[in-house]
Amino acid sequence: MARGLADDCDLEQLRRRGKEAVPELFRQYRAKLLRMIAFRLDSRIMGKVDCEDVLQDVFVETVRRFRRYLDQPTVPVLVWLRQITSQVLIDIHRRYLGARMRDVSKEIGLYWGGFADASSASLAAQLADSLTTPSQYVVRDEAVAAVKALVEKLDPIDREVLVLRHLEELSNNEVAAVLGIDKFAASKRYLRALARLRSMMPVET
Repeated sequence: MARGLADDCDLEQLRRRGKEAVPELFRQYRAKLLRMIAFRLDSRIMGKVDCEDVLQDVFVETVRRFRRYLDQPTVPVLVWLRQITSQVLIDIHRRYLGARMRDVSKEIGLYWGGFADASSASLAAQLADSLTTPSQYVVRDEAVAAVKALVEKLDPIDREVLVLRHLEELSNNEVAAVLGIDKFAASKRYLRALARLRSMMPVET
């Protein structure tokens, strides 16, 4: 068993209550999974796919797989749910995009091709708001463009840390669990990425 799972209350709940615990745990993480789905859907199929329908597919898969997970849990429950969500999203993208979809092996990576453009813009806008002072707000559009350019140049894991923290609103510990890195490493990457972004913000005069 992976380190840290022995104290996982969610896992213990699944062990004690079995299938009955799945809906409750799913409700607990529903908002996080919906945010993940919203930011991971390719913009080309957003008008064809409803996030709630995707979430329902994830729930069905969760119920189907939970026994297998209990037999050999290697990640925390939230990470397991995100893994299922990722697979459902990959299947949906394959179904709708077909030959237009990038190589599936690349889609499984941290930062998806179709997701990159939309998330870079969303992340840049949010970060520009938090990094821009009131006196700088008049140049916010320029700040957003500059932040977006830098976001796209970040190391993929650093970029993903920012997406998980700012767009999906995960805690540092959750980010560490999702990426399979130490929580201190996750925090360091987050602070380093923010420092790089701050360094290119317009200087007040």
